[in-house]
Amino acid sequence: NAMGAEVSNNAIIVKMIRVMMLVPVLLVIAWTVARDVAKRDCLENTDTNKPKISIPWFAILFLVVIGFNSLGLLPESIVDWINQLDTFLLTMAMAALGAETSFDKFKKAGIKPFLLAAILYCWLIGGGYCLVKFAIPYLQ
Repeated sequence: NAMGAEVSNNAIIVKMIRVMMLVPVLLVIAWTVARDVAKRDCLENTDTNKPKISIPWFAILFLVVIGFNSLGLLPESIVDWINQLDTFLLTMAMAALGAETSFDKFKKAGIKPFLLAAILYCWLIGGGYCLVKFAIPYLQ
């Protein structure tokens, strides 16, 4: 938002598309995990039940809300109120996470989560740089 409304709008659209693309990934992961659990159960027992897939309903409902909002059925005043409520609830959730956090929890977690976060950070920064520097110029 600090770079302008157009940049902010584009960033929001890109983020929403990225979140939408998580839905098929989550479904594939759920199916793969359920299949692996069923294979292990089949080896341990002779139970031949079908694998039970845990469906990520939050992701599917996210798509449903996007579709509903795209239809424009709600008045603008209600959409604005929902956006304000959303901002408030997100603020409360972030405050609750901060209130629950303590240095003791970080000590209990150990170094592995921080190491993973550092590796992911470097991967994202390096990958983003390589995409912008090498891949994007070839697309234009």
